[in-house]
Amino acid sequence: MSIAEQLQKVGLTEYEAKVYSSLLKDHLNSATKLSEKSGVPRTKIYSVLESLENKGWVKIYSGAPLLFKPVHPDEIFERMKRGYADLLKSINAMLEKEAIEMKEKFVIQNYDIGLNSLKEQIKKAKTVWVSNATAEFLKKVSDSFSEDAEIKVVLFPGEKGIAGPNIQSKEAVVRIVCMVRGKEIPSTTVILDEERVFTTFKDPVKNQYTVSEFLYDECNQCFRGWFNLGWGSPEGR
Repeated sequence: MSIAEQLQKVGLTEYEAKVYSSLLKDHLNSATKLSEKSGVPRTKIYSVLESLENKGWVKIYSGAPLLFKPVHPDEIFERMKRGYADLLKSINAMLEKEAIEMKEKFVIQNYDIGLNSLKEQIKKAKTVWVSNATAEFLKKVSDSFSEDAEIKVVLFPGEKGIAGPNIQSKEAVVRIVCMVRGKEIPSTTVILDEERVFTTFKDPVKNQYTVSEFLYDECNQCFRGWFNLGWGSPEGR
């Protein structure tokens, strides 16, 4: 592959590449001679040289005739590297902003699932991990536990577990609550198949459970981490 073909890969046109590579051989030349040596038509040579100057590849020296000199390749490519690095920083900053906005959008919870819908999802799961569970909540969803599913429950401190052939229980050492209508209410997390994460709490006035699903993976990782800490606590039982 010729030098001219290589130069086209870094942003020069075919004519620009031919003129610049010709200039590198002569170091200083007139437009007429450059047209002859590079094969670029005389009708195009001045516009090509002007474009090369604008791009910082050529310097023009006044006189009769005008003379043209190539900028040293080291200077050009050092400038290109700096420019490319700045471009990457700019693009990265823009992408970071988009990523933050994406987080803000996708940490959004999927509301209006409802307890019955959650139970339908529990029925399909092979592993069901429940954190900060109350006995009341477990009784409401226990009929959804599949007989061959792995059920691990970290109980809200002070709560009692429920019996079941495949239900393993421990009591948490940390209370996790949410404020609902000015009251501290146990905040329960349900993790299905180690992937889907649901949170739920009971409204103290309406006596109904509000269920939401976290859709953003980094949040789900946090909830899985909290469950593993609670389940692995030596103080649990």
